[in-house]
Amino acid sequence: MGAAGLCALLLLLLLGVPGRPQPPPEAPPSLCDPRVMERFILEARDAERGAAGCGPHCDLPEPVAVPDPGVNFNLWRSLDAGSRAREVTGGQAALAAAVLRAREQLRDPRLRPSLDRAYGAARSLARLLRGLPAPAPPPPLPPGPVRVRSLPRLLGVLSRFLRGKVRLFLTDSCQSSVSPR
Repeated sequence: MGAAGLCALLLLLLLGVPGRPQPPPEAPPSLCDPRVMERFILEARDAERGAAGCGPHCDLPEPVAVPDPGVNFNLWRSLDAGSRAREVTGGQAALAAAVLRAREQLRDPRLRPSLDRAYGAARSLARLLRGLPAPAPPPPLPPGPVRVRSLPRLLGVLSRFLRGKVRLFLTDSCQSSVSPR
């Protein structure tokens, strides 16, 4: 084989031989992978800690409505899968809206990166929740009666919501998608 043939062979190897199976594209992350949820929780806790001592410049001019992050375990166990999905997706949507509203109200440029990350995380979580094999939830619940007036409190609610209701929902959803039917 001459130099031209060798170059052609190398080019085919580099570009991929037609008909040769290509490796499958990497699947998007799944919330059933515990590392993904732990990453969300870690980022929420870091944001909460970072805003803990930010003082009066973190106070919101108007309170924002957020879901109640607390979990009544007896009530949770009595809910069907659709109600649990509605609780989580509705709460997630309310938290995303609250973070967006806080981002509009707080003009301090030092707070912008934290708010942008929190909003981005809320949107990423929403995309990942839509990919779960759970029953289609009814329309989201309106935000709960809880209202917060500061960024640290808002980020605390987000962190508690992830550690509580979202984690419980994922535990249930991921176990039911793996168990034999």
